Amino acid sequence: MKLVFKQYPLSNHSQAALAAEASLAAHAQGKFWEMHDIMYAHFRDLSREHIFGWAKQIGLNMDRFKADLDSRKFKAQVEKETAEGDAAGVEGTPTFYVNGQKYNGSLDPEAFAAVLTGELKKTKK
Repeated sequence: MKLVFKQYPLSNHSQAALAAEASLAAHAQGKFWEMHDIMYAHFRDLSREHIFGWAKQIGLNMDRFKADLDSRKFKAQVEKETAEGDAAGVEGTPTFYVNGQKYNGSLDPEAFAAVLTGELKKTKK
């Protein structure tokens, strides 16, 4: 099983593109999920100031993080992944695909686990 996470900042959220680039800058320092989780938990509070505070909180090298964001180092990657999402029919976040098929079911962990288990069983046949 493989999890692939792609950036897809929604245009109706003014800070989403910044957050997407920030998560990739955190990833460059091995802290993607830590940054993802804190920004997702506080998505209504996204701002450059808060993102920098969270980056410091999770132990990022702040000089490198600031340089990466200021240079827009990850802008092209975010744009590429957004275009891939558009081509795949993504309309919102989160969107999941299981074995290439868009999953439209419940995001309840038990329901999603059942789908994954079913797909794993198919691969064993």
